[in-house]
Amino acid sequence: MKKVLLSILVLVGCLGLFAGCSKNSPQVTAINPTMSATIGTYNFTAATVVPSTLDTQYMELGHVDTVENLYITGHTTDLVYTRDYIRLRVSHYDGLTGTFPIAPGAGGAVYYHNGVTSNSNGGIVVITRITSNSIIGYFSFTTFDGISVTNGVFTVGLPDGTPF
Repeated sequence: MKKVLLSILVLVGCLGLFAGCSKNSPQVTAINPTMSATIGTYNFTAATVVPSTLDTQYMELGHVDTVENLYITGHTTDLVYTRDYIRLRVSHYDGLTGTFPIAPGAGGAVYYHNGVTSNSNGGIVVITRITSNSIIGYFSFTTFDGISVTNGVFTVGLPDGTPF
């Protein structure tokens, strides 16, 4: 009798386990965040890429508005310059694709190399695609000290709190 009850208990447990498994169901897959760019003859490749958003107050002609900024930061894989990074800022981010200027008052970018911060004086960030779990695009900019960051591409997960 004990063997029969134990066998039934094991059978019910196995059925419960297999019933909880999903078969051929669409699964949300995590993306592999990437960022790379060409800086002169140097190929920048990020080891980690982190998206974040920040709400700020924006005032224009006496009108105060809340603006969401999207930041995408890629930290290098370089073994010598381990703290190097590229940070992109898209101002007035509304969760849509588009071309966003890197210009004073509109958006920004920074290239940090070997202890020196190089701020951008012009360029673009283009968000080409937004999926249920990622933001994909490209960028290029020039810094005030003459550094050209070209052929930049990124794929990053959605920032926490993004409502789509």
